[in-house]
Amino acid sequence: MRRPLLCLIVMLFSQLIRTNAQSQLQKIYVHPKTPGNEKQSKFIDSIRFIPLEIKEGIELTTHANVEVTANYIMIRNYANKEALLYTKNGRFVKKISYKKLGDFFYPVYDEHKDQLIFWGNNRNYQLTSRDRIKVKLDYSNPRNKRYFKKYKIDLKDTTFTIKKDIPQQNDILNSTYYYDDVYVMGNINTSELYKDSLDYELKLYKGNQLIKSYFPYNHINEAKYLYAEENITRNLTDTPYIQIVTRPYCDTIYKMVKDSLFPAYQIVLPLENSLPPSFFNKPFKNKADRENFRRNNGWMFHQVYMFYETPRFIYFLMAYQSNYETYLYQKKTNTICKVKNIKPDSSQYNLQLFEQYGNSRKQDKFYKTIKAGDILPFFEKNKEVPVPKELESFLKSNPPENTPVIIEFKLKN
Repeated sequence: MRRPLLCLIVMLFSQLIRTNAQSQLQKIYVHPKTPGNEKQSKFIDSIRFIPLEIKEGIELTTHANVEVTANYIMIRNYANKEALLYTKNGRFVKKISYKKLGDFFYPVYDEHKDQLIFWGNNRNYQLTSRDRIKVKLDYSNPRNKRYFKKYKIDLKDTTFTIKKDIPQQNDILNSTYYYDDVYVMGNINTSELYKDSLDYELKLYKGNQLIKSYFPYNHINEAKYLYAEENITRNLTDTPYIQIVTRPYCDTIYKMVKDSLFPAYQIVLPLENSLPPSFFNKPFKNKADRENFRRNNGWMFHQVYMFYETPRFIYFLMAYQSNYETYLYQKKTNTICKVKNIKPDSSQYNLQLFEQYGNSRKQDKFYKTIKAGDILPFFEKNKEVPVPKELESFLKSNPPENTPVIIEFKLKN
């Protein structure tokens, strides 16, 4: 076969793939004013209680969340500045206090290294946004590490000691692990300090080498990013090497398979909730001008954050200019429901399992923390309802009302 003919066939085949991908772009229609009340049992099953070992002085605070690590269940009690570690079956392991690190340090789980990372500013320095850009432009300069503090807890070390760590290039540039030796950067901002106007919203690196970049924008004066700092969001799926990518002010949701990116869904909003064309081509005069726009258009689209898909549902968190809403989209009926309008019922112990800003998730399992006092009254009033086996001995022990209980559940298949 002649080379020109081969090139033509390859080009036509590539065009066919792109056209097919566009035609398969699934639209998700969102109507923020639609109530859409539903019963919780329509969406959730496989409920499992994980009662936690009762320990004196351990109670669930208002600002707390749960995360499942490689070997533990961790509850972050933000109010008390402590992390509580339990085994997967609820046995108490350790209370880790991080008060001494300061107000702006909290544990972030690094799944790749199985570590808790505490990262923040050195309180001896006050960096402006401009200063931070200068630091990133000169990130390889060892002197710039002094502006930050980093600590870690290796969860494979059962002493769970908080240790000082040295800030690395990936920390300063806010790049995160993706797969193998590939890291991702998804920070977006503008400044006249940049010499080159061309940058990309999403970049993949191996070491210091850029291997792939997506979504070019003007690094100096892109209208939609002036006087703001934004980020690409990545969500894990249940399949290795596949993630969901969302962008600020973009209604398209992408699937990233290793270093390839494909549009998968499009959010369709009413005109009153959509950004006007002027937002993308008319620059804000200053930071106050941008803040006024945000405040006066609180229900205009900003970005999709959390996004998770099952065969039946799509569960996602949408940010508007100054509001948030979590939704459940039903594929078969093409209908959507606000999570806050989904009501619990007696078949699920009258427990509200969906959280306003999304639940913690590990693969296909979701997690919610409740207090023992949230479940005890139900069984006292409904003697005919069998107590789940894993709760029997726990409830008989008469636990204090604020004792934490973990609920694990799935979305229905």
